Amino acid sequence: MKRLSLIVNESKPGAPELADEIRKILEGAGLETAPPESLQSCGALIAVGGDGTILTAARMALPWRLPVLGVNAGRLGFLAGLERHELHLLPRLASGDFSLDRRMLLEVQISDGESLIYKGYCLNDAVISRFGTPRLAEISVDCGGGHALKFMGDGVIFATPTGSTAYNFSAGGPVVEPSFESVLLTPVCNHLLFTRSVVFSAQTVFSVDITREGLALATDAEPPVSLLPGQRVLVKRAEPEALFFRLKTEHFLDVLGMKMGT
Repeated sequence: MKRLSLIVNESKPGAPELADEIRKILEGAGLETAPPESLQSCGALIAVGGDGTILTAARMALPWRLPVLGVNAGRLGFLAGLERHELHLLPRLASGDFSLDRRMLLEVQISDGESLIYKGYCLNDAVISRFGTPRLAEISVDCGGGHALKFMGDGVIFATPTGSTAYNFSAGGPVVEPSFESVLLTPVCNHLLFTRSVVFSAQTVFSVDITREGLALATDAEPPVSLLPGQRVLVKRAEPEALFFRLKTEHFLDVLGMKMGT
């Protein structure tokens, strides 16, 4: 790995300057940096920004199965592998002094009868929620084998273990260690007595039949896609995995405590 692609969120204060410092350190270690347009000829991708930038980088890297390193230039940066003050660890990319974390993804499909309308991947979560209407969203989720859970409220979150600390966490869902392969189903402002999250096997295939207007699908905080009656949303574990560099030996609980203040 001699060439790395660099993606920078220019809107983050100090991110461009941080990226310049990263380039200098990498070049000093014998590594070349390139823009995202040259990703196919690179061996890895470095994302400088917040969690949104790192999520974008993970999706960009998927077609080439490239590992990603996030450098936090935002506030939380839960997905980041390095903080601003830890750039001295970057030469480990050249020496091979690192490990790779594999994170499961979700594959999300929208179909209309026999036609596939949309297919995408998400590292954090897929959310079906009410959209453009004051009415409560009534959502019935088939959780494999004809067993359904019914929700009535603002929506429902399908989260990966990586995404358990994102929207799922804000909605009261459990935090799951990232290597524990599972899918979390968490209601959002459920207007029923049953308001708990359910943790499913990673092999579970979920489907939602859309029966009325006023719902939308969002994946990893991307712009929502409107859902129409007669469509079906399928959520399952994706075949590819996201790869992230680990340059430090800290435990998941160390990161949790530092980021969440526990």
